[in-house]
Amino acid sequence: MSYLEKMDRYLDSLKIGKSALVDSWFMMSSPTPIISVVVLYLLFIRIGPRMMKNRSPLRITKLISYYNASQVVLAAMICIKVFKLNLFRDGILYAGCRYPSNTQNPMLLDLGWWYFFAKFTELLDTVFFVLRKKDKQLTFLHVYHHVIMALYSWSYLKFAAGGEGAILALLNSIVHVVMYTYYLLSGLGPRFQKYLWWKKYVTKMQLMQFALMLSYCAWTHYTPRCQYAAGFTYFISINVTIFLLLFLNFYSKNYKIRKEAMKENGKLQNGFSNSATNNHKINGVTEICDNKENGVCRETNGKTIIEDTPFVACGDYIKDGKVLLSRRTAKAAYGPEYDFDSITNK
Repeated sequence: MSYLEKMDRYLDSLKIGKSALVDSWFMMSSPTPIISVVVLYLLFIRIGPRMMKNRSPLRITKLISYYNASQVVLAAMICIKVFKLNLFRDGILYAGCRYPSNTQNPMLLDLGWWYFFAKFTELLDTVFFVLRKKDKQLTFLHVYHHVIMALYSWSYLKFAAGGEGAILALLNSIVHVVMYTYYLLSGLGPRFQKYLWWKKYVTKMQLMQFALMLSYCAWTHYTPRCQYAAGFTYFISINVTIFLLLFLNFYSKNYKIRKEAMKENGKLQNGFSNSATNNHKINGVTEICDNKENGVCRETNGKTIIEDTPFVACGDYIKDGKVLLSRRTAKAAYGPEYDFDSITNK
C-alpha cells in the first residue's frame, strides 16, 4: 500500500466518528470544514493588520456589544445543559464518570456540539481586534488559545465525547459568563467603568479554572471508575498546563508590574501626589501633558502644546508668553512699597 493510499484511508477514517448522529451535524461530517476555518483564521491574522494599516478603525461598538451579550447567553445555556445531565449525582469527585467516552447519550452529544459552536464563534474575538486595529491584543496566548479550543472541541465531540468534556465545558463556560459580561459592560461607555473594579478577578478565575481542570483530569485518569479516553486526557492536560503558564505570565505582566509601577508613580513630588490616577502636580502646578519635563502645558484648539518655559514658584503662571507674578512674589522682589493693585487695574 502506497503512502497516498494510507493517507486516503486515514482521512476516510476521520470522517466516521463515534456517532452517526454527530456526523450529520453542521461542520461535523469531516475535518475539512474546521481545518479550513482555522487556516483562514491564521491567514486573516497575518493579512488583516496589513489591510487595515492605512484605514481608520471600524466603529462597531454596537455590533461588539450584541456579540458579547450573545456569548454570555450561549455560555449560560451550556451551563444549564450540563446541570440537566445530572453529572454530580455520584458526588463531585466522580462527576461525569457515569458517561464514559463511548457514550451515545443524545443530551451529552448535544451539549458537546453547542460547546464546539461557542469555541467556533469565539474566533470572532480576533476578527474584531483586527478591524478595530487592536493589534497588541493579538498575542501568542490569544491566538494559541482560540485555535486549540476550536480544534479540541471539534475532535472531542467527533471521537470521544463523555462526562469529562462536560465537566471541563462547565468550568470554562462559568468563566466565560463572567468574562463576556465584563466585556459587555466595559463597552457600554465610561458610566459603567466604576462598576468594573472586579476586572483583575477575571484572570484569577481563569487561573483557578485551569488548576481545577488539571486536578480533575489527573484524578479521573487514575480512577478506574472513570472510563475516559486516555489520549484526550493527555492532550487536555498538556494544553491546560500551557494555558496556565501563559495566563500566569499575562497576570504577572498586567497586574503585578502595573501595581509596582503605580506605587512608584505615587511617590510624593514636592508635596503633591504624582500618580497615574491623579493629575500630576509639580510645584503646585497641574501637569496634564505626557512626557513633559519642567515645561508649561496649555491647550489651543483642542491640541496640547508644551513650552520649555520653566515653572515659576509661589503660584506664578504664564499667559501669552508673559510671566505673571503673584502678589507675594512681587512684594518679595520689589519690597512692601510695590503698588500691586495699580498694576492689575491697568
